[in-house]
Amino acid sequence: MPARNEIRGLRRFLLLAAKAVVVVYVILDGIVTPIFRPLLRWVSRLRFVIRLQDIVAALPPYAILVLLAVPLAFAEPAKIYALVLMGEGHFASGLAMMGLAYLVSLVVAERIYNAGRAKLRTIAWFAKLMDWLIGNRDRLLAWARTTWIWTFSIRFKRSVRELITKIRLRFRVAYGRFWH
Repeated sequence: MPARNEIRGLRRFLLLAAKAVVVVYVILDGIVTPIFRPLLRWVSRLRFVIRLQDIVAALPPYAILVLLAVPLAFAEPAKIYALVLMGEGHFASGLAMMGLAYLVSLVVAERIYNAGRAKLRTIAWFAKLMDWLIGNRDRLLAWARTTWIWTFSIRFKRSVRELITKIRLRFRVAYGRFWH
């Protein structure tokens, strides 16, 4: 029988590993999600997607869980494999795979989760897991927002938006003059 300290040590290690996975996932998600956000909004307004969400919402909780697991079972390992591909020098292939994996997880899985969230939260262990994941994500984001790199990123993002706005205005003025 393993000693109590060994069990505690193993438990701490596993919790640390789980937190590391959450950190990496949150960072990648924070980078990629804004790229897909406009597509996600567009897809969520499609009539057939709304109908499918209604069908999902009518399913029992464990059926929704299985339905949610299917796209994630393909997308999440594909993201890891995409990183491996990029690391081995196949950047274009890895980037394409990463894009498709995020498309599946953010569009398909996200729609399933949103449609079945209320029923999924009736599964006690799932609700506890989601609370833990969301809590870790929120703590990580709160910490990240206190760093200088976050402040720099926000300023840089604003500067880029202002530059794009100025360029668009110049093209509109030039384009308007050209046609009139």
